[in-house]
Amino acid sequence: MKILLITPPLLQPNTPYAATPLLAAWLKSLGHDAVQADLSLALLLKLFSRSGVSALCRELEASDETERDYCGTIGDVLAFLQDRNPSAADRIATRGYLPEGNHLVRAYEQEEQFGWNFRGLDLHDRARHLASLYLDDLAEAATAVDPHFGFSRYGEKLAASLPDFGILRNELESADSLFFQWLEELVDEQMAAHRPDMVALTVPFPGCLFGALAVARRIKRTHPDVHITMGGGYVNTELRELKDPAIFDYVDSITLDSGFRPLQRLAESGERVRTFVREEGRVRYYDCDAPEVAHNDLPPPDFLGLELDHYFGMFEMLNPVTRLWSDGKWNKLVLAHGCCWSRCAFCDTTIDYIRRYDPATPKTICDWIETTQRKTGFNGFHFVDEALPPDLLDGLCDEILHRGLQIEWWGNIRFEKRFSTRLIQKMAEAGCIAVTGGLETCCDRTLALMRKGITVGHASRVLADLADAGILTHAYLMYGFPTQTEAETLQALETVRQLFDSEVLHSAFWHRFALTAHSEISLHPDRYGIEVPEPVESAFAINEIPFNGAFDHDLAAVGNALKTATYNYLHGIGLDVPVSTWLKTLT
Repeated sequence: MKILLITPPLLQPNTPYAATPLLAAWLKSLGHDAVQADLSLALLLKLFSRSGVSALCRELEASDETERDYCGTIGDVLAFLQDRNPSAADRIATRGYLPEGNHLVRAYEQEEQFGWNFRGLDLHDRARHLASLYLDDLAEAATAVDPHFGFSRYGEKLAASLPDFGILRNELESADSLFFQWLEELVDEQMAAHRPDMVALTVPFPGCLFGALAVARRIKRTHPDVHITMGGGYVNTELRELKDPAIFDYVDSITLDSGFRPLQRLAESGERVRTFVREEGRVRYYDCDAPEVAHNDLPPPDFLGLELDHYFGMFEMLNPVTRLWSDGKWNKLVLAHGCCWSRCAFCDTTIDYIRRYDPATPKTICDWIETTQRKTGFNGFHFVDEALPPDLLDGLCDEILHRGLQIEWWGNIRFEKRFSTRLIQKMAEAGCIAVTGGLETCCDRTLALMRKGITVGHASRVLADLADAGILTHAYLMYGFPTQTEAETLQALETVRQLFDSEVLHSAFWHRFALTAHSEISLHPDRYGIEVPEPVESAFAINEIPFNGAFDHDLAAVGNALKTATYNYLHGIGLDVPVSTWLKTLT
């Protein structure tokens, strides 16, 4: 069967998302003709071209001078960010060459105010930073043409926990923006080039659903006989209780959890495994005892059909860790399916992508690394696991060092005591350049309540060892957790301040706690001092759910204070200011 795997808009444009290369490789290993297309990248390339900028300027009725300035520079900027025109650095870094919108103006104003000298960036990185802000200016202008457009998301707010598909459907059917026109042209090109029997859409995040359905709508109108299936992270978390049949006006089937076996069975026999369909006007879910594909048995990802030299990086924030997400052409690999811990009470521990832990062996992973590096020409790897297991990393580092692989890699870990000083040093020797991980509430009482499995003391030691080894660190932080007090929150901020001040934490971000339908807390709210009201009947998406809890502080005000303080810490500012000052300033 000819299967076209599509990444819909919009995602980060610096590297391919992991899903379609993995699925394409698996389907090819079974003898299917699997091809793939990244329409997220293609849509951005359409915008950030001379003709795209010209069309945008006409839509906005911009002046001839503005159109001329942006059309005259967009080619240089994009080629530079694609690493295809390094000689443009000098021009881009010289003020006056790039037209200045809001983002560039603010950057230059901050430079004048603080005298950072762009934090000592060399010419090349300064040019990357300014070129990225220039694209941000264009992306901001694009929202005036289509308010659903965002640089790495499309219609995200529309897709977030929608109880009623009708809201999304109405927006979809009334959409006729420039971007929709471009997207339909891109879909037509792919369908003409490949003539598939089946199209599979991955929807990893809410910001991809609107684009995925726009792609599906076009295919339904032009190729009604082609089977369209949809899966991915958003589907797996939000559509597990799907009852509304209206979405099947756009797709023929929706698969849950790991997509390998459902796609195989759909392609080979039409059998439905963990699959929703519409029958007689109603949603029906098919399940069976089909065995999961062992993670160790998967082939290395396949990138054929993806224009790897057209991806481009973005360097918007002057922080070396946050830069990793948006800049650099990383090969994405999954070392293990699921989470090696899978006990955190706030996490989706009842869903397959967390609870079913299935690692590959160090030998298999290194085989994947060598094959992938040979295919792409890139030696950077982002291991996209939920949490990289210490035991697996220990063996993997041994294998990397044994084979003499010259790679750089980063990924998410748990700041747990099993990351010994010895293991961390070995990780650095084997090419680890950065890690991210959850410090969450940064308070031992609430960490124990959420079953995080770490303490502030152990995490601080791990961070110190990572910094000593030259490995950059980023912490995910949480406020508004049930029973968390204002005093505990301020103490958490003080701990974060100390970690930044001692230079063992290099980046961090605060997230407000959200109660999700598939977490332990939602199943046992009384254990966490909260009440969950009777749920609103939902026929479509269910994920984040409301709850009632008593807090001794204003969560919105405290959240603003935490984020403002930490943003300043990222830039080395305010580390000598008492943490209570941030809250007093913003309330």
